[in-house]
Amino acid sequence: MLSDTHCHLSHISERGVDLSKLLSDMRSSSFSFVLDIGTKPGDFVPRLNRISEALQKEALQRVTEKNGEGEAAQSDFPEWLHFSCGLWPDASVIADRENAMKILERDAASMLDHAYSNAGPKRAYAALGECGLDRYWNGPDSPGRKNSSAENADDGPGTDDLSGEEALFEMQLEVSRKLDLPVVVHSRDAFEQTLGCIKNMDYDRGVIHCFAYGIAEARAFLDRGWHISFPGNITWAKKAADRERIAALLRYVPTDRLLLETDAPYLAPAPHRGAVNTPLLIRHTFERAAECLGLGVNELTLLVETNAKELFALKVEEEGAQVAGS
Repeated sequence: MLSDTHCHLSHISERGVDLSKLLSDMRSSSFSFVLDIGTKPGDFVPRLNRISEALQKEALQRVTEKNGEGEAAQSDFPEWLHFSCGLWPDASVIADRENAMKILERDAASMLDHAYSNAGPKRAYAALGECGLDRYWNGPDSPGRKNSSAENADDGPGTDDLSGEEALFEMQLEVSRKLDLPVVVHSRDAFEQTLGCIKNMDYDRGVIHCFAYGIAEARAFLDRGWHISFPGNITWAKKAADRERIAALLRYVPTDRLLLETDAPYLAPAPHRGAVNTPLLIRHTFERAAECLGLGVNELTLLVETNAKELFALKVEEEGAQVAGS
């Protein structure tokens, strides 16, 4: 039973992947937990609609293959597919952050309604994010902007408004606190600043996704209670020293705080590096992580599933009433 704690299904679809076939293949591959991640204001309902349409197409295909005709098809929403909504630190969102946050709160309400209505007798799962800081793209000396092909850096990705970027992140941490939601944090080339915002808001329920720092930085997040998630790039190392460095980092993270992800359609694992990534490729990441940890793949899949469901579970009252967002 595989888990993918961070993917972007709409982005995968935009890269030419047939979403209905992908969801069908994921169903056949016995996924136990998948978190589809939001990045833009107002993107939750379009993402949900795109997936619902793909599921309807998949259900119709299943009925047609079974009966030879397209009878009424039931497109049950997969109990393993869950959602987050959040604001990635994009220049346009940072500039219009007050309005973007209003839209995000509406997105969160819709997301929670879906999560509870789709959960039935089972637990509901959701998160806020992807949010955080990206100093590869943002800042006057950011490598991404220096390497951008845009003729005018102001028209390309990134912004110089670093205080606005941090404000947007802290605003989302505050909404997470209000709704009692776990946070999916993006932190690229911004360890000290990310940790500073987290300390400012004193909210420590969530995951540092696509972790790209070292053991010292991992310790700082872990000491505050954060989970750490690794994507497919842990499979890329070829040199023995790099492979051991990655293995040591994986071993340092407590097993009850470890998550794995694809970040699909990005960061496809070896041997598919450079291809459009999908959740179906996460088995390669599990195999590499299991090797590093000295665990069996099946043992690791159960461990990651347990961690994901414990972190992303929405809190409920004893009688089963909704708490988050109530």
